[in-house]
Amino acid sequence: MSSVHSLKFELSSRYGLALFEVAEGRKELEKVGRELEEFSLMIEGSKDLSFMLKCPTISRSDKVSAIMAIAERAGFSRTTKDFLGLVAKNNRLFALPGMIKAFLSLIEEKEGEVTVEVTTAQGLADEQRKKISSELSSALGKTIRLEVKEDKTLLGGMMVKVGSLLIDSTLRTKVQQLKLAMKGAQ
Repeated sequence: MSSVHSLKFELSSRYGLALFEVAEGRKELEKVGRELEEFSLMIEGSKDLSFMLKCPTISRSDKVSAIMAIAERAGFSRTTKDFLGLVAKNNRLFALPGMIKAFLSLIEEKEGEVTVEVTTAQGLADEQRKKISSELSSALGKTIRLEVKEDKTLLGGMMVKVGSLLIDSTLRTKVQQLKLAMKGAQ
């Protein structure tokens, strides 16, 4: 399983970087970034689109046609259309969400910004969001783009993910650690 994960990560990084270099050269970073964020929302909002990206039984030519039709209908730029078409032609759509994340991360890095994913058992109030953003901004020395997710199974506390760093201070994890410690003491 880890080899599949590392393949996806490597593909995502390579394709994301290649698109970044092309879009930067064409002075279209912001536009392509907005379009890919829009495409990401389309993937999240459509079970059919998400299924198509991962389904190995749908022919490559059908996938290319579908992706190009979506990109055309959305009015995407030539750069974004070419990128999506290339990914589909190379049969790499399964890694597209990671490629988009890699591309957007490169833009953030260039702009001195970083996305931080915070997962809590309950949503955060505006005041809590501001405090977390402020604390992380001063700790990291970057502008923070906060993405808050809710996971009722956490019971309490929060998980903070910055890049590949994960800080897990959830009640669920603490209870699991306590159970393991108690089993080890027997």
